[in-house]
Order: sequence, then C-alpha cells, then structure tokens
Amino acid sequence: MATYSTDYDLAILGGSRGSRFAACRAAQTGARIALIAPSWRTSDAMEILLQSLQSPHIRDWATLRDWFNLQCQSAVSPTALSPYGIDVILEPARFTPELALRLENRHLKASRYLLTDGYGTSIPHGAQDSLSCHQLAQLRTLPHHIAIVGSGATAVEWAYALSRFANVTLIQNERSLLPAADCDIQRLSQAQLKSVGITLASLEDCLDSDSRQIDAKHVEADLLVAVPSYSWEALQLENVGIETPITVNRHLQTTCNQVYASGSSLGGENRPELAQQETTIALENALFGKRHTLDYGRTFYAIQLLSPIGHWGLTERQARERHGDDVQVFQAACLPAVADDGAQTNFCKLIIQGVQILGMHLMGDGAPALAAVLGHRPTIATLSQRIAAGVQTGTLYDAIHQAVEKWHHHRWSEGQWRRDWAENWFNFRRSLGN
Repeated sequence: MATYSTDYDLAILGGSRGSRFAACRAAQTGARIALIAPSWRTSDAMEILLQSLQSPHIRDWATLRDWFNLQCQSAVSPTALSPYGIDVILEPARFTPELALRLENRHLKASRYLLTDGYGTSIPHGAQDSLSCHQLAQLRTLPHHIAIVGSGATAVEWAYALSRFANVTLIQNERSLLPAADCDIQRLSQAQLKSVGITLASLEDCLDSDSRQIDAKHVEADLLVAVPSYSWEALQLENVGIETPITVNRHLQTTCNQVYASGSSLGGENRPELAQQETTIALENALFGKRHTLDYGRTFYAIQLLSPIGHWGLTERQARERHGDDVQVFQAACLPAVADDGAQTNFCKLIIQGVQILGMHLMGDGAPALAAVLGHRPTIATLSQRIAAGVQTGTLYDAIHQAVEKWHHHRWSEGQWRRDWAENWFNFRRSLGN
C-alpha cells in the first residue's frame, strides 16, 4: 500500500463561487488549503450568464452578449487566490483507496476533504445532444423557441430568464415544479411561469421511445438547452467507501469520516444560500473537529422569478408532519402598487406554532432579503416590530402585516384566549401533581 505525506490541512473539491468563499475563509484560519476546481470556468460562465439574463436593464441579445463577455473578463482568476495561500488546481482528480487524490502527474493528500458545488457537471437524462446553458452566449442570435431541460429551482430560473428573449418550453423530470417549495409557492410560481408564456412539459412525455433522447421537433423547439447538475462520478468516491447519492450525518460527514460534503451534492435544491450555510458548518467541523449541526428548519434560500421568492424554515407539509395539529397557517396577498406584469404579486405565508414561526414563505419585491433577515428571530412579536416601519399599501410588507394581523385576530378572538388560558392552567396544575 502506497503512503503519501500530508500536503494540506483541507482539500476543497468544487468550482463555484461558494467553493472559493470556503477556501478563502479556511485559509484565513492559517490552514493549508488546496482548491481543486476543474470546472471553474464552466461554473463561472453559468452563473454570470444567468445573472446577466436576470438583469432588467438588458433588453436585447447583443447587449447581453457584450455584458456577459465583460463580466467574464473581470471574473476572479485562479491566480487571485494565491496571495491568500490557496493552491488552485484546475485539473481533475480521483480518490485512491489510501484516501489520497490522484492527479494527472502526481498524488495529493489532505487531512480532511470537503466536497462542495461545481467540481463537475452532468447533462440531464435524454439531453445528451443539447447545448449546455452557459454556451448560449456563443450564439449571435437566439432562436425563436427554446426547450430547457433540467430540474428544480435552477432550471426554473433559467426558463424564466430566457423567456424575456424567446418562447420557452420547460421540460422537467420532477412531478412538481419546485419539489422543495411550499405548496402555495409552487402554485403561484406555476401560474406566473404560464403568464409569461412558458410551457411546462414532462420529460417522459418528450422522450423518443427508441433512442430515449429528447427530440426537439417533438416539442416544436428550434434549440434544446440543458441545465447541467453538479456531479461527482469522476472522483471515484467508491474507492473510499462513499456511495452516491452522497449521504452525511448531522455534522455533514460522509461515511468516510475524513470527507465532508455540502451543497447540491447532498440532493435537494441547488441554492447558493443553502450551500453557503452548509459549507460554513462543514468547514468548522473539518478544520477544528467541531461537532456543529445545521438546523434545516431554520435555513433560507431564494428563487429569482417574476415575483422573487424567499423561503425560510419549514413548509406547511413539513410542519404538520413534525408538529401535527398544533400548526396554524396564516397567509395574505396584495397586488403591487406598480407592476410590469398582471401576474406579479406580494404574498406571505406564515406557519406558526403558538407564537413561534416555523416557516415563512414570501413572494414579491425584496422577498429573499426579507426572509433571510426576518428568520433570525422567528417570533410574531419580533416580526411585528421589524415590519412596522415599512408597511405601505401594495408592498410585500403590507402582505406580511396582513398575515400577522390575521394571527392576532385569531389569537384573541372569542373563545380562543380562554381556551389557551385554561390549557396553561391545567398544564400547570398537572405539573404540581394535583
């Protein structure tokens, strides 16, 4: 059995901006860090193009291409991380049974490893002959009708962003549009996508029966575009006893104790905000042997659609599964004071147990930032205080205020407060043993 010297305290395998954030944060602690990112430029191109498509100031394809190229030129270079003491490796690696990484011409060993987003990508099933989404910027003109193939929130964001420039069909392999989102958010999102002309289709319905590939003619599209998902197949994780899909314990350790994982490698939605929350915990545990855990009932993420979405905490289904009949739901909606599209809305759904907020699901201008901020101290009292100064008709604050007022009305309605008082009294008497 070969032996190798330990070159690094931590090797991070990923290529996204979140991976670089993790590498910089780890290097600031004085640890020796390697960032292995063979898909660095692909990850950058995907993120920059999506952000460019979402910009309301870009109204034609030529301007978008110029803006994309300018952003790519100013993107962070691998050499920019060298002053932080980070060794950036842009070649692929694979694990050996000795828990080392085999590169093209050498081996590398670290005390701990962290799998984050962006190491490698894979094309969705049935879309092998398609154009990858980040390659769209190579086109001088955009076809009239595009079929997007992908799953989850990322594919939905690409479909919405491209609908400003072409007719779009979104082909998904999931039964629901946003599987991790609350049911009412899914319903409103689907209505908004249809309002901007996006056609929703099932992957199974679009596959050719013989080749099991999507036929662009079948969906009457001029171009088939794939939204890749992150992949770990090339790493040969089986050599260190890790099976895919990757599973972790409460401390984000895989079945191999020296290997930690965060982000989309764990399944669920590929959301950068969620990946960053996981990565922060995983870094502390990997570098310093801490045993921190992440409470997924208090995490947040965003989805950029016609009315942006801010998700915090539990969905209604999750809350009822955990807490049963103690869960109460209060929601409200109002139309924006100024709207470019009739389907835009301000929506708030609060999932509450007593005075504690278990889940907050927002749609409207500013929803992502509000969900992140309001979720820090999730009680009705703190929520009321935080939104009081910003309540104006036709705003998201207005919808949140209405939902809170519904809770107050229910809480202090005839019979409700007496029942709560009596329940507390009997609980107190039982605790005394009388």
